[in-house]
Amino acid sequence: MRTLILLLLLGLTASAAHADDTAVTRSSAIAILAKPQLPPDFPYFPYVDPNAPKGGEVALSVVGTFDNFNPFILRGSSAMGLTGSFVILPGGSGSGSTVGHVWESMLTSSADEADAGYGHLAQTIEIPADKMWVAFDLRPEAKFSDGTPVTAEDVAWTYNTLIEKGRPSFKIQMADVKDVEVDGPRRVVFHFKSNENRELPLILGGIAVLPKHFFEGRDFTKPLTDPPIGSGPYRIAKFELGRSITFERRPDWWAANMPTGKGTNNFDRVRIEYFRDSTVAMEAFKAGQIDLRSENISKNWATAYDFPAVTRGLVIKKEFIHHLPTGIQGFAMNTRRPVFANPLVRQAMNEVFDFEWENKNLFYGAYKRTNSYFANSPLASSGIPQGDELKLLEPYRKDLPPALFTEPFKLPETDASGNNRDQMRHALDLLKQAGWMIQDRKLVNKDGEQMAFTILLDEPSLERPTLPYAQLLQKLGIDVKVRTVDPAQYQHLTDDFDFDMLMMIYPEGDLPGNELRDYFTCASAKAQGSFNAPGICQPVVDALVEKVVNAQDREALTTAARALDRVLLWSWYLVPNWHSQDFHIAYWNRFGYPDKAIREGFNFDTWWIDPAKAAALIAAKQQ
Repeated sequence: MRTLILLLLLGLTASAAHADDTAVTRSSAIAILAKPQLPPDFPYFPYVDPNAPKGGEVALSVVGTFDNFNPFILRGSSAMGLTGSFVILPGGSGSGSTVGHVWESMLTSSADEADAGYGHLAQTIEIPADKMWVAFDLRPEAKFSDGTPVTAEDVAWTYNTLIEKGRPSFKIQMADVKDVEVDGPRRVVFHFKSNENRELPLILGGIAVLPKHFFEGRDFTKPLTDPPIGSGPYRIAKFELGRSITFERRPDWWAANMPTGKGTNNFDRVRIEYFRDSTVAMEAFKAGQIDLRSENISKNWATAYDFPAVTRGLVIKKEFIHHLPTGIQGFAMNTRRPVFANPLVRQAMNEVFDFEWENKNLFYGAYKRTNSYFANSPLASSGIPQGDELKLLEPYRKDLPPALFTEPFKLPETDASGNNRDQMRHALDLLKQAGWMIQDRKLVNKDGEQMAFTILLDEPSLERPTLPYAQLLQKLGIDVKVRTVDPAQYQHLTDDFDFDMLMMIYPEGDLPGNELRDYFTCASAKAQGSFNAPGICQPVVDALVEKVVNAQDREALTTAARALDRVLLWSWYLVPNWHSQDFHIAYWNRFGYPDKAIREGFNFDTWWIDPAKAAALIAAKQQ
């Protein structure tokens, strides 16, 4: 009888375990609100050339400086290319979404998909039916550059360290993670507080995995000045802080022949030169000292590429069309400062900005006006709220502008003549409603204090569109100054929210999620170093952000995002600027790249040096 009972218990245990196993989805890729487009046995990403030749050196440039190889902390100016792109595109996005360069993650994205993650350091991903945890099983062949295996302990240590000592945005974006568990040498499990945050598995899979053995004994919160150990295709070969850094391709990279690595990272060396001035960087490119540049100044694209190398075909100008949401760029007003606490004042700042004149006279008509936080996307709001969107907003009606429910949001427009008297007059009316008045040609409050603020910039080229805006504000009697500082000082000031107004970029994807907590919520408004530059803190915004983060289908996501967009626009936190739907790339004609249009438009990680073109270029330069 005891034996029979024992056998029955064992059978019940085995049945329960089998039931649990069937309730777990085990795969090599995951996606949000969809399925991965590629099959489990895909040989390589369809937009790469698997036979791309390896070799050669490429020189790139960046305006700024660096004194730190740890991009995960507030202190210091981080070097470019450690975890993301070698080439930064307009809008703050990076080119190349296959893998990191020094540090890699468990999942990697596809340049042709919006919401998929394919196993990279991770061989398999497990998610139960109740979605209360995710488990990653690491590949046994994954190794750091010193030959040490990448382990589950490294993953758990990285997560805990970033939460405790990293930038505050890590804690904000991963607030729904309960804990992390090491379940074997190569298996790590993240448990969740709820199953509503659909994006968490993808976010956790995208964390750059750091080597615990390298950082132990170091103060993680201090800038790192020693070349780090990583698992990626490149290691730092040499550097001079603030001036240059050279990445060298690892011949022993464990993922070179994997589907997520094949055909990528083809250069033997990538050298990044740092310049303090964009004009000097341009001259270095023209002289052939820099091989490729992403041009983000429309005037330069229209007029600065008329030097002989372009006319002879030695330098190629090409526009890469992308299909990405452009997010929003604009002059962000710091509502922590009393001058911008009143939404009527912020609306007045919008009335003054003359985009049409700037686009015609400064930008050669190259841009479109941005009128949504989710521009170039189905998530952008339009018209007036109806249906399910209206239901989301209705409980907060008393806290929102009445016009939000009755009028489509519309930015002021001018005839591009430079004579925007109607807009200036409307701005002055709004300022009077907010308690400001004109006295002796100065805009003053009831105490006779003149309105005054400074527009903070980190790049001299931004002065060109900013100064005309400042001059219009000065016509209203406002004491406006424009201050340009170096990138290190700019980062320090913005991390501490020590500014009045600045030019802010909020990049967005097709499926916005946890990053919105860092952009727009009350928690991020108080967190040093967050992306919530305006200091946005509204209960309705917090609630709508959670609706977006927790949306379980595309319809619910679209509804919540449009409602959030509408509330942010009607709160006038930004003076929206402009956007473009292509990337302007100029390069010396020595490269090859896959001739296939991709969603991201431009992916430098798939390029290579073409030996025939390189030889022809050398001969032409000698002539």
